[in-house]
Amino acid sequence: MTKKQRVLTALRREVPDKVPVCPLIHARYAHKITGRSDWRAVFEVHQRLGSTAFRGPQGVGFRVDWPQGYGEESSPVEEAPDGRKSMTHTIITPKGRLSAREVWGMIPHDPLVGKTVEPFVKGAEDWAIFKCHLEAWLEHATPDLSMITQAWETMGEEGVATSGMGGVYHQLAAARGMEGMLTDLYDCPQVLEGVFEVQQEVVRRYIEAFLASPAEVLYYDICYATGSRMGPKHFEKWVGRELGLACEQVHQVPGKFIGFYTLGRIRELLPIMVDAGPDHIETFEQNEGDITLAEAKRLYGDRICLTGNFDPIVLAYGTREQAEEEARRCLREGMEGGGYVMTTGDEVPVDAKWDNLRAMVEVVEEEGVYA
Repeated sequence: MTKKQRVLTALRREVPDKVPVCPLIHARYAHKITGRSDWRAVFEVHQRLGSTAFRGPQGVGFRVDWPQGYGEESSPVEEAPDGRKSMTHTIITPKGRLSAREVWGMIPHDPLVGKTVEPFVKGAEDWAIFKCHLEAWLEHATPDLSMITQAWETMGEEGVATSGMGGVYHQLAAARGMEGMLTDLYDCPQVLEGVFEVQQEVVRRYIEAFLASPAEVLYYDICYATGSRMGPKHFEKWVGRELGLACEQVHQVPGKFIGFYTLGRIRELLPIMVDAGPDHIETFEQNEGDITLAEAKRLYGDRICLTGNFDPIVLAYGTREQAEEEARRCLREGMEGGGYVMTTGDEVPVDAKWDNLRAMVEVVEEEGVYA
């Protein structure tokens, strides 16, 4: 089988010839190895490593011809004496302006680490402006499939050019900040209901563009919801419905797959996620999670493909022997019966040792073979 065939076979909960091994290499680690941070750099690192590119900085985009009175602006990058860089992004609408500020460059050896220090939505009163912005986007945005098409053509059978996007809750929480979002859910749910409705339509348009692209897999990021320690009752109300709608839309087109990207304590939320009907769920992280890969396999392995959960801390601080044993543990817990893709539980850290990543790949090559 090719690398792509192995992944797609596992997503169908079938048995490939061997376990696909797909460490979550993103921009930060690719930049360390190649000096670049685009999807081509990520793919290049996978090719050097011998692993399969399955996630990365590519996806569908949109062009927006903003009408008069609307728009988006970004300030020039400002650089402080200590090396920190910052930029302000502004949303413009007839109802007002919202600005967000991001900072990066705080860690010299990991310069792409960033943080939003000022979100667009700073209080409940700002949601009306944000909603106005979304409504204009819906009227004037047209899809751009150039990046995902180039990635799909370039990777061929050597990788899976997935299209990534944040879910409804994820995108709104990114605009508000995780803590502020949770506060608004309790203080002004009636305000948020209207915003959720419009953001749901935005998400539907993104999925529609993915379905029109050649990419086979959509990863649907909900880590802002799972990582916020939201309880099952509120998760069901504010996230559960959108998950079902996303899966239903994707599965209308044969040969298309959708998976949920999660972080944190997901044990109580997994029944809701699985019932939504995704093809796979990742990452079952160890250090912040509360369910083992083995238990998830026992409970849900007949309904979803499991994607996880190699400990990225071992890659950074462990020995080669510990990396080998970690790969064997993942195989013991997830491999049986197919429907498993070995990835890291969250992204590969910039401090990851190349030899430890090679150990992960080599163990799977030798011991992840199905008889």
